Amino acid sequence: MRIGNRLGGAMFGLAVALWGTSARAESAERVAAVPLGGSLEAREGEHYYGVYVPTRFGGELTIKSSEGKVEEIKGPDGAARTNGQEVGEDKQGWYTFKVTGAKKPYKVETRFVQSGQSAKRPWNFYYWPTKADSLHEPWAGGNGRVDSYDLKGDDVRVVAPGGYIAPGQDIVLAGRNGLLETIPSSGDDATWFPNLYDDLYWQGPNNTLFQTPSPLLKYDQLFGTSARAWEAVNTQNNDISRWPGHCLGGAVASIAFNDPLPAPGTGMTKDELKALYAELGENHLNHRIGDYAADIPAGPPRPGPDATDWKAPRVHAMFETHIRGERQALLSNMRAFPPRGTEAEVWNQAIYKYVAEYKSIPGRGPRAVLINIDVHANSGSSLNGQDEKDRVAHYEYSIVYGLDGRVDETNPAAADWIAVGGEALFAPLNILQVINSAWAGHNPYVTIDNVRSLDLANGGAAVARFQGKAPEFLPVARYEAGRSLPNVGGTMFASGADANSVPGSSRRGGFFGFFRGR
Repeated sequence: MRIGNRLGGAMFGLAVALWGTSARAESAERVAAVPLGGSLEAREGEHYYGVYVPTRFGGELTIKSSEGKVEEIKGPDGAARTNGQEVGEDKQGWYTFKVTGAKKPYKVETRFVQSGQSAKRPWNFYYWPTKADSLHEPWAGGNGRVDSYDLKGDDVRVVAPGGYIAPGQDIVLAGRNGLLETIPSSGDDATWFPNLYDDLYWQGPNNTLFQTPSPLLKYDQLFGTSARAWEAVNTQNNDISRWPGHCLGGAVASIAFNDPLPAPGTGMTKDELKALYAELGENHLNHRIGDYAADIPAGPPRPGPDATDWKAPRVHAMFETHIRGERQALLSNMRAFPPRGTEAEVWNQAIYKYVAEYKSIPGRGPRAVLINIDVHANSGSSLNGQDEKDRVAHYEYSIVYGLDGRVDETNPAAADWIAVGGEALFAPLNILQVINSAWAGHNPYVTIDNVRSLDLANGGAAVARFQGKAPEFLPVARYEAGRSLPNVGGTMFASGADANSVPGSSRRGGFFGFFRGR
């Protein structure tokens, strides 16, 4: 662990002379210093004690004695405090108290916990991967051979029939229309990935038909656009990676907008409406950033010197200043999930809450503290009411505070980022304060005015057009038959081709399980 300079203050384990204010006795009171988050053992008799709270942002200070009573708790300003309650803002400094009535040796201990939460809780969202559905070798229990010979529609074969293949490797990919039309033969498998450019249904193994979200297809039919086709042609990710998607747009939108409520005449679900906001927010050039902690090395952090240490003060200052102080959620690329995530993965989510426990560090001044913090972010894998729980990452680091009660960022060598845990494998890449956004994604057909007109919670209540009965939506093959591919030329489907091969209004089957990129 690194030892910092410029700590100042009295060292723990010594008797500290604390001078009373006008509300106290005029003479100095002799007190014993109790470590923050620590204890003094084998104490006897009636004594005054002091504990130092380093942060100006407040928290709950709890004092316990194994015998007798804890009395006369007073803050740096001399005002009385209630045990176990908030100390208040701008109240960093020494807190004194008295233990009385102890009949035998006792232990005195303190605990300090600071929590912060944004005024508005960001809503959960789905990250809408850019990888289209694929036919592939089973991840487990396969025969290691390509068994599917037939190819339908504009699907693209990437491995020849009969050849040997590794578990999970793609065999057939969706073509430029974004829809996997080939049905796997026995021995192969297929996986549906929820995409922005999905059809009304997905035809899976054994010709089973599943209802699927279809945000851009419905949007097109409400506004007469070609957003789905544009997305399918221009954004498909054709490698094996499942994590690339729209988590940036979803995370920023979850901070900026109210929880969406589709108007009854739109025929859209809440998930589909959230998907449109995710598309609008996915262009990183359109977000103006204020305060930030950026370019944080992945680590993972470990005790002692490593590349992440010097970022710990900046990270904690972001949490205290904005989540605790301003009650504002922050945008963060929190990197990969355990157990198999990689450093390159991007998982943007909104951090809106934290709970931090402070402990003084033996042998260092009272403004040097060890912090164990649980950081709560919204879910980026929420779809159809599944996976609604927070993502909780655990960080442990030591930092130093200044006399002003703010994290001392002038001496990063005094910090040590010790560990990460919970639902984190690495330190986050960044933690950002989003000041404002221009809501225009890469897809030219999706506009903020159109999207908000669909949403009763974000300005759409006055749009009479969407207050009536929802339309009957057509499947892709029927709606896009004969339409030109935007910015590409050609058509998604020949006019009338396959238009009636699958019933457009079919709603059979349950909601198919999806791969969430973890």
